[in-house]
Amino acid sequence: MKLTWITQSGYIIDHGGKRLVIDPYLSTTVEDMQGLTRLTPIPVSVSDLKPNYIYCTHNHLDHFDPHTMLEVKELYPSCKIIGPSSVIAHALKLGFDKAQLINLNAGQSIDLDDFRFNATPAFHSDPLSTGLLLLVADQLLYLSGDTEETSRLLPLIQQMSGGRQIDLMFVCINGKLGNMNTQEAIAFSKALQPKQVIPNHYGLFAENTIDPQYFIDGCRLAGLNYQLLQPGITIDLQPSLQE
Repeated sequence: MKLTWITQSGYIIDHGGKRLVIDPYLSTTVEDMQGLTRLTPIPVSVSDLKPNYIYCTHNHLDHFDPHTMLEVKELYPSCKIIGPSSVIAHALKLGFDKAQLINLNAGQSIDLDDFRFNATPAFHSDPLSTGLLLLVADQLLYLSGDTEETSRLLPLIQQMSGGRQIDLMFVCINGKLGNMNTQEAIAFSKALQPKQVIPNHYGLFAENTIDPQYFIDGCRLAGLNYQLLQPGITIDLQPSLQE
């Protein structure tokens, strides 16, 4: 399995000849519409994206980007778009074929090829926001999506993971606009005890970022195994993560 961070909460996951893309923001839509300055170059063009599946956690511009998705619609008519009701409603407005769309709200699951999607709750300004528990290559990945840390979230994720240890956890750390801050993200990660934690939702917009070094320092103090990814750089996820 290969993993590529495409900034913010966006990832490309390649496995078994299939490609899953999560929350692709591959434009300047937020800067054009909301004035937030883009700091990081677009790491991959939509013409090179070649997705079989796209999962959008919620209907905000940096997660369901209409500019990116309109290009996807034109270039990849067989690509399945997966997400909560707010995402599906927006995709329909953009003219996607209903046959491409898979509604997946929090608490629902679906198997597609070697990917098992289990949409998790997220507590964010889009009330239909989700995170994702993803089982692929016998590794359990948890993507928090955009969410605040609440007393409700931890037991829900523990229950939905069925007592299995999470192999890779991806957590937002920016602490603005409805997301947990660095200290909350560290405490949340420590409570879940994943084999490895990867921070995200930083470094994209000048007005909404934080230095990830604070998260790294906190992980060291908490005894958490962590990794920082670089935008556009692909890494191999080895089975040894499960050992």
